[in-house]
Parts: sequence; C-alpha cells; structure tokens
Amino acid sequence: MMRNSRDKNLFIAIFVSISAHLLFFLIIFLPFNLSSTTERRERVIVTRLVALGVPRNEKVMPRLTGESTAPKKEVVISTEGDEKIEKSRKVEEKRREDEFSKRLLSSINKVKRMVESRDNSPPVGDPNGSPFGDSTEGQEGDIYLTEVYNRIKSNYIIPDIINEKERKELRAVVVIYLDSDGRVIKYEFEKKSGNTHFDNALINAIKRSSPFKPPPKERAKIYRTEGIGINFGIE
Repeated sequence: MMRNSRDKNLFIAIFVSISAHLLFFLIIFLPFNLSSTTERRERVIVTRLVALGVPRNEKVMPRLTGESTAPKKEVVISTEGDEKIEKSRKVEEKRREDEFSKRLLSSINKVKRMVESRDNSPPVGDPNGSPFGDSTEGQEGDIYLTEVYNRIKSNYIIPDIINEKERKELRAVVVIYLDSDGRVIKYEFEKKSGNTHFDNALINAIKRSSPFKPPPKERAKIYRTEGIGINFGIE
C-alpha cells in the first residue's frame, strides 16, 4: 500500500516536472518564433523592386540609401530668373513699339512730302488764267474773259472801311459791254454786294481798266450786245 502511494506521488512529480519544463520551453522559444515570423512578414512588405537600368559601375562608390541625419535646409524659391525673363520681354516689346512708331512716322512723312510736292507744283491751267478759275483749258473767248477779269482785279482798290471779314464774303455780279476795240460802252449790276463802298470801288476799277484788248472777232458782236458778266470778289 505504501509502495503504491509512493509510485503515485512519483508519477505526479514527474508529470509536474515535465509540464513545468514544457511550459518553460514554450515561454522561451515561442516569442522568438513569433518575432521571426513578424520580421519576415515585415521584410516582405518593405521589399523594394529593382529599378530598370544598366548595372552599376563597381569602381564607383555605392549611393547612400539611408536618410541623411543632417538638418534639412530651408528651400528658397528664387524669382530672380523670372524677373530677368519679364524684364527681357518688356525690353523686347518696347523695341518693337519703337520700331513700329519709326516706320509709321516714316510713312506719314513720306505721304506728307508727296502732298507738299503736289501743292508746290504749278496748277494746271493757262498762263493768263485767273486764280479764281476752275477750268484747266479754255477756248479763245474764255481766255479773253479771264484777261478782262484779271485787269479789273489789278485796278481794284480795296476801301479801308471794309473789314477783313467782309472782304472774304462780299461779291457782286456786273455786266460790261465792249466795242470791237475793247472800250467799255456801258456797265450795269446784275447783283450788288450790299456794300456801297465795295460796289463803287468795282465801278472805278472797270473805268480804270478800259480800254481792254480787242475781243476775238467771232465774239465781238456778242460782247457788244449781250455783254460780259463778271462775278467779282476781293478774295
């Protein structure tokens, strides 16, 4: 009976000892295995793919893959380059504007010279024509009428009492009758100017101008019977 009790106690002690050793084994080795598995998993997650390219030259030192521990420098974005580009663009625009202005001014001056050259050229007409004439050509009768007008104009004395404004506006129509020798037979107003001094000065100019050159033979009769109408103005 005693022996059986000792065997039972020995069995219990052996079982407890084995259990304790097994527990100790699990406590020691199980975390290591778990850590290795986790590390392997983490390594699988962070594994990077190899870049496409040529093999690295073995003579060249490998690049540092770790992050630099040096303090990061503040990144300063410089606008100096942009300012230079903008300044260069403005200079180019100013140059183009100046070039366009010069060309425009040159064209204007060229047109101006052309107009001035035309203005300075002698007008088309007759050497004995009138500055108030509007015909570039004339028959013998027309030329004679122009000579009569110019002669009266040259003998007209402007009354001092007539101001500058009236001198530009006053006009009168007078009809003179000539004989075959160019002498004035009579005269009459078809339309007076409205200024007595102006009209009287015109009559005196006609008297001082007579006799005129003898009229053309083919028109002498008309000038004697129908007369010559003179639309007279100072300016």
